Formats: sequence, C-alpha cells, structure tokens
Amino acid sequence: MMTFEKSDWVQGKTVDGEFIHGYIETVGAQQDLVRVRIVQSDNKKTIGRVIALHGAWLKHLPVNPLDDKKNLESLIDLALATSDKAWFDELTDQLKALTQERDKARNIRFGNMRINRLGLYENK
Repeated sequence: MMTFEKSDWVQGKTVDGEFIHGYIETVGAQQDLVRVRIVQSDNKKTIGRVIALHGAWLKHLPVNPLDDKKNLESLIDLALATSDKAWFDELTDQLKALTQERDKARNIRFGNMRINRLGLYENK
C-alpha cells in the first residue's frame, strides 16, 4: 500500500466510479482513509468538495518542475479554479521571473537581433 502525506497530489476513483484529481487534506492514522479536496472530476458536483477515500483507490501524481512555463500556467489555472489568491500571486511571480530570465538569456544570445511577430530574427 502507498503512503500518503498531507498536500500530496493524487488521482483515483470514488466508490461510485467517478474519476477524481485533487490533493490530500488529511490522512487517517493507518493510511487506509484519506480525505481529498477534489479539484477535477467527471462529476462537476464533486469539484471543490472534500471526500474520504480508501488509500488503495488512489495513486500519486508526478511532481512537475516549476521551472517550466507550461507547468506554471497550468498551476495558475488551478489556483484560479480554487480561488487561491496567495498561490496565484506566488505562481505569477514565478512565471514573471522565469520569463524575464529567458528574455535576458535570449538578449545575450542574439545581441543586436530581435524577434519579429513571425518569430523570425532581424537586425535592429
């Protein structure tokens, strides 16, 4: 049996067969009962609720690195969906820093060159 900790991201199915995706809020003393905050589900009524599930019905989701623009954008969408302003602010700051870092690296690499709207390089 897998061991779970508070804040782990998981996916699985409910007793009714609904597919869920969420994060763990509490773990029972023997890890057999886990309370999960649902952020995605094929049953829209379940989204946002906390439900208790058997740990055997769940599996861990892979941890995505936060230095990837697409991962950050997905997490920003999730922060908006869960109305978590603090997390949204944190993620948007990380995305801005990542974008500035890449722009700076691009400017160093291409010097006098700039990218036009078509993605082509041209001299300034």
